[in-house]
Amino acid sequence: MKLKVLLSFLLIFMYSSAISQQKTITGEERNMAIDMADSAIRNIQKQNYDAAIPLMVKAISLDSTLRKPYLYLYTLATEKEEFRDSAMMFLQKAKQLFQQDDEICYYVGEVYRMQGDLNRAIMEYSRAIAYSKINGSDFYLVPHYYFNRATILLKKNRFSSAVVDYSYALQLKPEYTQAYINRGISLFQSGKIEDACSDWKSAMELGSDTAKQYWEKNCQVKEVN
Repeated sequence: MKLKVLLSFLLIFMYSSAISQQKTITGEERNMAIDMADSAIRNIQKQNYDAAIPLMVKAISLDSTLRKPYLYLYTLATEKEEFRDSAMMFLQKAKQLFQQDDEICYYVGEVYRMQGDLNRAIMEYSRAIAYSKINGSDFYLVPHYYFNRATILLKKNRFSSAVVDYSYALQLKPEYTQAYINRGISLFQSGKIEDACSDWKSAMELGSDTAKQYWEKNCQVKEVN
């Protein structure tokens, strides 16, 4: 418990230093920041998240203009729930520094989703999508921008909008199995049974047992008849 309290104070102090950073960064400080960020990343890859957090935060406090450390905050927020608020603060800082950065907006949306703030998550996914149209849609994460927004829309029973987003995701990633499954659910809920069954069949052909269960429950009898 004491360790968590000390870490919280450390994060707040380092965050304050990072966001107020006005002085010119020396080459030595930048190199130190890079080394700390690389060390943090190695710890993340080894799943040593508690060791990675202070290193990553310190790297940002030394040089808040480095983009790479911010990108790993999502992984840390995913694995360490108690770090999510701090990760969000730093990611919001990153949005100011790296404007129209679709990847950073996506990670902000992801943290909002993990925190249960689905409306803000949708807004950030929408920003990521808009910026990806400027920066290029060939980036490997772009299909997930559409997929994750669609999944929230599906939860909100906005089935038609979800279908549109899942369709975009599939245009960008034709073998996106879960997008076929979820679009099938959206279509089924919209009363478009044949289209839903077609999507589940496509997912089955990609090897999905989940899609097979949906198809057997909702489509098999109709095809036999």
